[in-house]
Amino acid sequence: MAQPKVAGDTRPSVAELIEDIGVGKAQLIILCTGGVVLFNRGIQMCLMSILTIPVASTFKLGPNSQGLLSTLLFVGMVLGTIASGYLGDRLGRRFPVCTSAILVSLFAALSALANSYLSLLILRFVLGFFMAFGDVPVTALLSEVTPKRWRIPMRAASEGFFDVGYTYAAFLATLMDPYLHDLQWRKLLLMASIPPGVLGILTIFILPESPVYLAMTGDHVMAQRILTSLKRMNGVPGISVDYKPPMVESASIPAMEQLRIIFGNRYRRSTMILAYTTFVINFFYYGGMYTQPQVMQKGHGLMPGWEIVLGGPADIFGILFATVVAQLLPRRVVLSFAMFMAAVGISCFGYAGSVESRSWLLECVYHFGVLGFYWVPAMTFIVLGQLSVETFPTVASATGGSVAFAMGRVGALAAPLVFENIRAQTGRWNIFCYIAAVGCLFGMLLVVFMWSPPVEDDDPFESAPERIRPLADAEEGKNRHVQKRM
Repeated sequence: MAQPKVAGDTRPSVAELIEDIGVGKAQLIILCTGGVVLFNRGIQMCLMSILTIPVASTFKLGPNSQGLLSTLLFVGMVLGTIASGYLGDRLGRRFPVCTSAILVSLFAALSALANSYLSLLILRFVLGFFMAFGDVPVTALLSEVTPKRWRIPMRAASEGFFDVGYTYAAFLATLMDPYLHDLQWRKLLLMASIPPGVLGILTIFILPESPVYLAMTGDHVMAQRILTSLKRMNGVPGISVDYKPPMVESASIPAMEQLRIIFGNRYRRSTMILAYTTFVINFFYYGGMYTQPQVMQKGHGLMPGWEIVLGGPADIFGILFATVVAQLLPRRVVLSFAMFMAAVGISCFGYAGSVESRSWLLECVYHFGVLGFYWVPAMTFIVLGQLSVETFPTVASATGGSVAFAMGRVGALAAPLVFENIRAQTGRWNIFCYIAAVGCLFGMLLVVFMWSPPVEDDDPFESAPERIRPLADAEEGKNRHVQKRM
């Protein structure tokens, strides 16, 4: 058990112990079990985009009823994100992750058994809630068990689970019907739920709690037990897990106190910029996913199913690219570049996609825009996701991340509604693309000219203020201890 704090205590903090334990088998196991949250989300996001028409055909749905299925899914995701932040800071990281891993597979399978439109609506709402319930806690958990220089690679690897899930669902659908017209949506939902369901069960038995969270909440016995397990799996048994307790210990703090932290003077600007950029990149991404089926039959492209399947490698490119550049460049540069490329990509898609018979050059422009819906968000989500939990102190990191993630869900929710209203009023779908491009450019300008890291004074919630300093270091382009940490 950690001893009481004494003057001149030379023992390492929990964060410093994580650095000493390093990266190895322990982080790989946590990644593979916690990653089921993103694997699940990738599957369901893909199925949402390709099963809308088959489901509408089964229940004889009109345009409004059809759109309501996606709307309620995203409403559930907004509420699930908000709940996950508070509970992740109050009950720990493990509970929301395990709950999400199991219940997403369960409610996805139950959706396949829905015998009425109303029952399907309810199930989609609950599914959306649990899809988002583990997002922020798993991001915080992966960050807290990983040394600083490996946090971006770890975050990138976790995003890879989303791409694997998305590609898996697209591949199953394409095997059924490469044109995505006559899909057996009930069978597809059931088949897609089996692998994540098995992984979810394993997660319950394998995934540990964050030792950083346990130390902050005063559970030093369990924190040391988990640290001992981590060092054993990583092959460094000689390290002592006797750590210096945090300067302030709190079993939990009220929700309003968490909000006061992230919207206080120190973090307000960072919170608002993270919230806006997360909103606009989700508006761009989910708007693009919704818009794609409207135009993918035009021109000389591939069959729709294979076109979606090939988006997976584009996502992997974005992940690898982000992993490299985020290790070498300040976060401001990486995020600004990603927002700029989002604006360029969706503009190319909107322009070339509106042409009925495309030349080979316009076909290249169109596919550049289509692939931009995959690799650009992959890069942006890695940087934004890591910033969203690392900007704030441990006792409010999941809450801070949930605010940013929730705004992303709002962007995802708004995109189909804005698209349909614009198309209904103007008869032109590509105006939506240009609006999204302007929003991305504005986000880029915010990051370039308005971002400033939190003030570097002592953090009353941390024993190691270095946890906040990496943002400042990255913004200054310094090379010490953080450029490689996410």
